[in-house]
Amino acid sequence: MKCKFILCLAVVAGSLIFQSCKKESQPVLPEDSSIPVNTLLKIKELGYSTYDVKKTPGGYIAEGDIFLSDETLANTSITPSPLLRIAKSEQYRTTNLITGLPRVITISVTNLPGTYTTATDIAIARYNALGLQLTFQRVASGGQVNIEYASLGAGVLGRSAGFPTSGGNPPSPIQLNSDANALGSNPNVDYLATVIAHEIGHTIGFRHTDYFNRNYSCGWSPSPNEGQAGVGAINIPGTPTAEDPNSWMLACIGSGVNRPFNNNDVVALNFLYGGGGTNPVANGNYKVISVNSGKALDIYGASQDDGGDAVQWTYHDGANQQWTFTYLGNGYYKITNINSGKALDVYGASVDDGANVVQWTSHGGPNQEWKVVANGDGSFTLLSRHSNKALDVYGASQDDGGNVVQWTAHGGNNQRWYIQPI
Repeated sequence: MKCKFILCLAVVAGSLIFQSCKKESQPVLPEDSSIPVNTLLKIKELGYSTYDVKKTPGGYIAEGDIFLSDETLANTSITPSPLLRIAKSEQYRTTNLITGLPRVITISVTNLPGTYTTATDIAIARYNALGLQLTFQRVASGGQVNIEYASLGAGVLGRSAGFPTSGGNPPSPIQLNSDANALGSNPNVDYLATVIAHEIGHTIGFRHTDYFNRNYSCGWSPSPNEGQAGVGAINIPGTPTAEDPNSWMLACIGSGVNRPFNNNDVVALNFLYGGGGTNPVANGNYKVISVNSGKALDIYGASQDDGGDAVQWTYHDGANQQWTFTYLGNGYYKITNINSGKALDVYGASVDDGANVVQWTSHGGPNQEWKVVANGDGSFTLLSRHSNKALDVYGASQDDGGNVVQWTAHGGNNQRWYIQPI
């Protein structure tokens, strides 16, 4: 059976909590009733399970591998951190995020083999390819986040210093174990890049995708539900309700596994740090939902003809409500209806407010190219390249069949759209 390793670590209320990356293989132990009730309540308030908490010098071990210092618990507020969730098997964020956007975070690599530098560059490229307002740059030394060597013991991959500080800065360092009994001196570079990208994810405010059920990625955990502990959850609208395999922020990873960002990861990253990039949506298939009405961008009657009218309609999972986004460069996309294979088009290349939006055989004209602009709230505005006008539900209709047109951008909800993977 392939071994699974925990990826992680966290900072809560400004205090370090080192969560080692290690094999999940120990048996379930009975709960220790000797832990003070007040301590268990504080651990619960921090969002961690109170099952099988163990006393250790200087603090406590929760969930098998999370160290909570006595100082952390002494300073714990009764107000827990809000979480950001994608679907039922969640993306989460901490209260604190990186601030001062747009911003470049520098990363250095110290006292590690050359493969680790290469993998860091790959991890950085994965983030920077999304065109976020938050970008990364590797520097020779003195990075805001330093990746360094630490001998962490058999089976331990590494640990991160945690989550963003109250001042909106990333924590440092990220420690990686290049010992032969861990990652080694020459691991698969894409696997290593995934580990590094995961730890960077913690430093910018992401918790685990399978927060409620670590068994999903780990196969076994002494405490599979890390516990919401009454903490509020902010759902990213329209993200899937099924389990999300292959997310880069799953709690555990098999040896040698490569996990580049999947579509839900991209949605989450854009929700937190989008708005300043040129290609905020990864190439792929999506439904496009009006913020104003909750209805889907639809080709009326599932027409396959040139001139088939674009409307809004209650989503029913039809191919005429599904769209392929293809990045063209310079911030623009071709948006193709999956049912007909035709492009989203401003009829007659009109530049007027109220001009009808239809589907048409792709011809590469600027009236078939759309700039996708992140609004910073999880929604997007789509601007026609030839007119610079926004995709708009006419009159802010909330009815099935409401006509879709172009209109001068004004920021209304009838010009804001959720772009959701299917």
